[in-house]
Amino acid sequence: MREIKTVTILGANGAMGSGSAGVIASFGGAKVHMLARDVEKAKQGIEAAVNSVKTDTIRGRMIPGSYDADLEKAVAESDWVFELVAESYEVKEPINARIAKARRPGTIVSTVSSGLSIGRLAKAYDEDGQKHYYGTHFFNPPYKMILCELVTHAGNDKKVTKALGEYLDKVLGRAVVYTNDTPAFAGNRIGFQLMNECGQFAEKYADKGGIALLDEIMSGYTGRAMSPLATADFVGLDVHKAIVDNIYENTKDSAHETFKLPAYMQKLINEGKLGMKSGGGLTKVTKTADGKREKFVYNITSGNYDAYPKFDIPFIKQARACIKESDYKGAMAIVKSASGFEADLARYFISRYISYSLSLVGEVVETKENTDGAMGFGFNWVPASAFVDFLGGPKDAIKLIEAAKLPVPKILADAKPNKKFYELGDKLDARSLFKG
Repeated sequence: MREIKTVTILGANGAMGSGSAGVIASFGGAKVHMLARDVEKAKQGIEAAVNSVKTDTIRGRMIPGSYDADLEKAVAESDWVFELVAESYEVKEPINARIAKARRPGTIVSTVSSGLSIGRLAKAYDEDGQKHYYGTHFFNPPYKMILCELVTHAGNDKKVTKALGEYLDKVLGRAVVYTNDTPAFAGNRIGFQLMNECGQFAEKYADKGGIALLDEIMSGYTGRAMSPLATADFVGLDVHKAIVDNIYENTKDSAHETFKLPAYMQKLINEGKLGMKSGGGLTKVTKTADGKREKFVYNITSGNYDAYPKFDIPFIKQARACIKESDYKGAMAIVKSASGFEADLARYFISRYISYSLSLVGEVVETKENTDGAMGFGFNWVPASAFVDFLGGPKDAIKLIEAAKLPVPKILADAKPNKKFYELGDKLDARSLFKG
């Protein structure tokens, strides 16, 4: 792979495009062609890129342009073409056809996609183009979220993959996770599984607290910066639907049925209630006349919004108290021994998260460190392998998974009982992801 001195960004005015451009121009020192539908939008992307990394020094290295007037010229002089146009084959494939005609041999071309087939998109290129075509799934915002899923396909060259991974890691400061070309790759496949199944259980327990109850049970003491359904509301229910529908249609694993979108989510989507970006979805926040914020949650049964409830669940309070004292194993010991249906649900979902994450080793990723990195760096969730250690080790984790009637992943069944299971501790301190 040749040195990356000039980069073309396609989709430069979007949040991901401008944010990625800021990282590439500042960390990589590259000249960046910023292309959008028109030059004014490209100029807006430059401003957003400068603001994202909080330095004006990159402005002179960024050149605005449009797809119609500048794509072929920019691509022809680029060492990397970074495409971030809309998430659909209908938009990406025509752009790829133009890039394929203009690119020089040896130029890297990559796409930001949360789940489209990289192998299918690569078919626009000749043999050299396919060798140099990748998925580079950055997470938003790129300056703060350092994960990059580097997605390979059958036509790639392992030497190029290694060199690109080292560039993303050592030059751009990404936490690189290598994934195979499978639906939703690693992070979204694991994350949206948990989010969607929590949504299904919210419907099942609509009379006991529904959405708010499930988010309370899977809140920060279970090792995540944001609860699962709050995360779905944050990314947007339309985006959530697109990802889980894609996984449901294109996979047949043990968690297949958990990717069915709950009916109430589809109802909210139909009504334009997509989440935070639309002013309301699973929850909504309003202000009173005196400026006080009030939070409401969607009532699945009535279709109305109710005042967000407060819960008093003893074992959760006890676990949070342990976490505040940095006693993470103590917190998990409380979860393991607590009684009541809320504790049963907590154990089930912790078991599901471990079981499903580790089951993807071999199919989606080559090592558990890749799934661990995807969840830790991409979602700010305690990685599955770290959970195994916090629960007391492989034997204790297996007992929990078996009690939940979920599959025990082979990598966990084969683990040495007295050996530390989590191996990213020097790069990612999982303890910091628990919230008391």
